[in-house]
Amino acid sequence: MTKKEYLIKILDNLESVRDLAPGLKIVVEQWALWDDVLDTLIESVESGIHSARSEVAKLKMKKWLDALEKMKQMEQQSAMQDEKELEQLDELINNF
Repeated sequence: MTKKEYLIKILDNLESVRDLAPGLKIVVEQWALWDDVLDTLIESVESGIHSARSEVAKLKMKKWLDALEKMKQMEQQSAMQDEKELEQLDELINNF
């Protein structure tokens, strides 16, 4: 999952709780943003989640964030496994 996809998923889930989420989501989807801008936006959104006023909203947003983080880690592990399998395949081809 790319940073952009990660941020869009977070904003999708925040649309019902945060007024700025829909507009920010449009910007992220339609603009070509640099990595450092995406990092800043992700940090800002995560910070906003942790400083939510309503305890229920805070818990709900934290749960979404945790689930997305877990998905991101699973995708990274899968990508590493795919890369390892491709290296093994290359070795087999080169040794044939």
